[in-house]
Amino acid sequence: MRRAAFLSVLMAGLITSLVAFAADPITGTIEARKVVTSDKGQEQFVSANEVRPQDVIEYRLTYANNGAEVVRNVSVTDPVPAGVHYVEKTAKNVANTRVEFSVDNGKTFHAWPVKVTKKNASGKDITVDATPDMVTHIRWTLNGDLKPKGEVQFAYRAMVK
Repeated sequence: MRRAAFLSVLMAGLITSLVAFAADPITGTIEARKVVTSDKGQEQFVSANEVRPQDVIEYRLTYANNGAEVVRNVSVTDPVPAGVHYVEKTAKNVANTRVEFSVDNGKTFHAWPVKVTKKNASGKDITVDATPDMVTHIRWTLNGDLKPKGEVQFAYRAMVK
């Protein structure tokens, strides 16, 4: 039962990132794959249908321009699903793309490291680096255009809590 609830929350979060493109010629898919290490120490990917705490999942987002015109200002925002936390330095800057992170449920985005304000032991506000488990959303923005029939792929990893 717990696994089924986790997977439904996981998929709901993934579907949210696709909604923004409903009226555009952009289509997208998201694939969640569990990262495992083979006996020879090489990474492999298996189905993420069954996961346990500390398992690492790679989310691969693929977006394509199925229209006849160039699409400008492409920005993809993906919420980090409930039940997992972002693994630092796994959301890579693909060519001509800027990656930013939100720690406030998608209200603001910043390059890593994201700065947050906390109170120190004496109650004074101090600015510190956010930790990866604070990331709620990841956004990629293309610096160029997405040509007709063009495709772009993003990926990041998260660990099951």
